[in-house]
This record gives sequence, C-alpha cells and structure tokens, in this order.
Amino acid sequence: MPVNPLLEVNHLRTSFFSFSGEVQAVRDVSLRVQRGEIVGVVGESGSGKSVTFLSVTRLLGESGKIVGGDVRFDGENVLAMSHTQLRKMRNQGIGMVFQEPMTSLNPTIKVGTQIAERMRAFNKGISTQQARAESERLLALVRITGAKNILNAYPFELSGGMRQRVMFAIAIATGPKLLIADEPTTALDVTIQNQILKLIRSLRDDTNACIILITHDLGVVAETCERVIVMYGGMIMEEGLVDEIFYETAHPYTIGLRKSIPDVNDLSGDRLFSIPGSPPNMINPPQGCPFYVRCDKAMRICKQHCPPYFEVSPTHRSMCWLLDPDYLRHGGSQ
Repeated sequence: MPVNPLLEVNHLRTSFFSFSGEVQAVRDVSLRVQRGEIVGVVGESGSGKSVTFLSVTRLLGESGKIVGGDVRFDGENVLAMSHTQLRKMRNQGIGMVFQEPMTSLNPTIKVGTQIAERMRAFNKGISTQQARAESERLLALVRITGAKNILNAYPFELSGGMRQRVMFAIAIATGPKLLIADEPTTALDVTIQNQILKLIRSLRDDTNACIILITHDLGVVAETCERVIVMYGGMIMEEGLVDEIFYETAHPYTIGLRKSIPDVNDLSGDRLFSIPGSPPNMINPPQGCPFYVRCDKAMRICKQHCPPYFEVSPTHRSMCWLLDPDYLRHGGSQ
C-alpha cells in the first residue's frame, strides 16, 4: 500500500449515549483509502458502516461521540480540527451523498439554486451567471439530459433517480478529493440502480475523486468497487480486493452475505438463504467475535476472545480464528 493514503483511520471507536446506556456503534476500526480508488463498505443494518464515515466527517448527532482513535484526511488530523477547518474540509475535501435525497434537498428551492449554494460556500466570489453555468455543467456531468430545464425544477418534480443524480452534482460541486455515497441505490428500481452505479464509476474517471460506496448489497459492490470492507458488530470482519472477497472468501459472515445474493438462474424453488439470528446488542457487545452466536463454524475460543486479523494475502485480511496458523497446523481441530 502507498505510504500516503488519502484517508487513514486508526482504532476508531464511536459511541452513542442514551438513557439505556452506551451504544458502542464503532469498535476499533482501522482502514486506509487510497486516492482514485472505489471502495465498497458492506454489512447489515446496524453494522457500523455509516457511523464510521459520519465519524470521519464529524457529522455525528449530539448523542454521538468519538471516544477513541485517530482520523487523518490528506495528512491532517480531523479530530483536532476547529469548526472553521472542518467546514473547509467538508466543502473542499469531502463530498457526501446521503441515503434519501428528499431529506437532504429542500423541496421549496429550485435545483439550480441548491447547487449554486454549495459552490458559494466554497467560493463566495462566484457570480450568479458563473454559478448557473457551472451548475448546468455539473448536471450534464452526472448524465442528466436537459440540464438547463432541470435547473429551474423543484426536487419534488423529479424522479428518484434524478434526485439522486442532483445529490451527486451537489456533492462534486467543489471538486472534493473524497466522495462518500451512503446507500445511493436504495429504493431505486433495477434499471435506475444500474445507471447510478455506472455514474459512480464515470465520476471517478472524470473527476479522479476517491469514492466510498456504503451499501448492504454485495451485488452492488461487485459491479462497482475495486476493494471491499465487510463490517459487522461495529468492526471490520474482512477486507480485500473484490475478486478476493467473492472467490477467496475467508470469513463466515462474508460467506453468509454472498450466499444471500439471489441467483436469477436458480429455478429450484428453494427459499432464499438468510443468516440465522440477529445482530448483537451494541450496548453490551460480545466479549469475543461479534458473529459468534450466528456462526455455524464457531469454536469455544470465538466466544471468549475476539480474533486478531490474519493476512490471507498482502491485500486481503480477515478477523477469524479459522485462519489461525495453530488451528490450521492441527488440521482444523477445535
């Protein structure tokens, strides 16, 4: 791996504090993201994937707090940034595309005005004519036909796919180095979903931005990403290149996610596969491996001790005792 990653997260821990107790949403997450790559972050709801990157941008709500670790973006310590420095990083360095466009777009303000507002936050000297011309260019860049007319439209007049494209246009308006897209294909039909995934790849090629795609769908990751991070119970279970995750799967949780992908060619009539059980209670997370209770390959040590990361290849790691050299040396005996 290059020595100067665009984003570097070390031993990040984030909690939410409520009357019920401390919800340990992110537990000891470390990752590196390089310039120009597309990284997929996949896992079930509640696995900690969205909270990890809300922590990176320090966009947690009042009840959320980063309780440990280190975050560096483009060499700068994010956790030590002032409000002014954070605002600059969010405007210039990182673009966010949130899950539901209608909760992010103002339904009473025209699309062109909302894109222009984003640009003026970064460059207050830009004129109205320049902002409008640049907004039209951005809409064309995200593959919206008739961009000039769309500038005068309100968000509620657009389809779900069009609104999602507008969100991408706003996110890239200031030329960010990192684009984080949180479930950008949720609630879209298959055809529009495919268009959004193609858009993500084209944006990387056109803008050279690094893109992090947060999703629960391994199928989406397979079509779009080059590297995959699999999260569960607030931790990274497995990380590797797309081919390694799909064809050399090393963690039982990842195997379960992969088996959950429907096969359109399967005419057997069998029920769709699902991982039995429920995600762990993050107020009182397991002492050992967070997947222990749901794992069909669990051993005694899995309940008692959380495994370290074992290197499958220079680009592939997995947190599973099944990869322990001592376990393998004894022929897989528990």
